[in-house]
Formats: sequence, C-alpha cells, structure tokens
Amino acid sequence: MLRVLNGNSIMKRVLVMLAVVLSVTACSEQPAGELQKASDKKVAQSPIVLESDPSRYTQGLRLYQQTCAACHGQQGEGAVNWQRRDAQGQYKPPPLNGTGHTWHHPKQVLMDIIRNGTQRLGGNMPAWKDHLSDAQIEDILYWLQSQWPKEIYEAWYQNNEVVFRNQSMNGKK
Repeated sequence: MLRVLNGNSIMKRVLVMLAVVLSVTACSEQPAGELQKASDKKVAQSPIVLESDPSRYTQGLRLYQQTCAACHGQQGEGAVNWQRRDAQGQYKPPPLNGTGHTWHHPKQVLMDIIRNGTQRLGGNMPAWKDHLSDAQIEDILYWLQSQWPKEIYEAWYQNNEVVFRNQSMNGKK
C-alpha cells in the first residue's frame, strides 16, 4: 500500500519550522536579508528535507518504479530473505522502505550506491549514473524517505547532519 506523508504531520512540520524562523528572526539583531542568506546556504548544503512537494514525490515514485522496483519491490519492501546469501553467495536486494539498513547510510553513500552500483563491492546492483541525473536520484531518495516511519527518517536526518558537520570541519564537501 502506497503511503503518502500524513497531511497533519506535514502541517505540524511546517508550523514548527515557521515558528522557529519567526522566533529567530524576531530575536535576532541581524537584518532579515542576512538571516535568509544563511538559511539558504544551510538548506543548499543539508541532506534531503521532506517537505510537501507532490511533483517531486510523483517524479520520485515514477523513477523508482522504472529503475528500482524490479529488484527492491514495488514499495521498497526488498527481496524475501534479503539478509541471507543466495546459491551464488550474493545477498538479495534489501528493503528500502525503512525496515532494512538503508537509513543507516548518509546521503552521499546512498547517492554513490545508486550512481555506481554495488558490483565493484561484490554486489549485484547495476550503476545508474548513465541513466539518472543527480536530481533524479534525489527525487528517488525523496520518495523512498517518504515511505520511512517518522522515527527512522528523524534518526537518518540527525546522523546525516553529524556526517555533514564532520565533513565540513575536515574541509570535505
């Protein structure tokens, strides 16, 4: 069953973000323009944030169905017994819906796996870099993450922020 982000959940997120922005703006001594520039810079460097974007959701679903569903399942449920090796010693495609380990990986790793596949690592997943742009890969991740339970997404997001901060402090981007 296709699960779309709950409208109430989206509204709560929007209201919380609006309250934070208004309180920061109201309490700040910086001009509003400088706050906006700083906010834009952080958003550009941050991992994917799930907001209500029906066109992006639809595009991600369409791309997922075309490129990923044959192996990972129509709803990202993965192959049966994905944690066990098959007769050739390979693991079957894992679930991507938040019930497997996908959410343990930072955005850069997920992007790299989709771009370059896992064959170089001994896996079966083909590389999609010649068929999907980075924007299309992000749309697929957007759709996938909309399938994750809220707690899983929040844990992934927090871990991703830590990875991003560590890379920024070490001069990597």
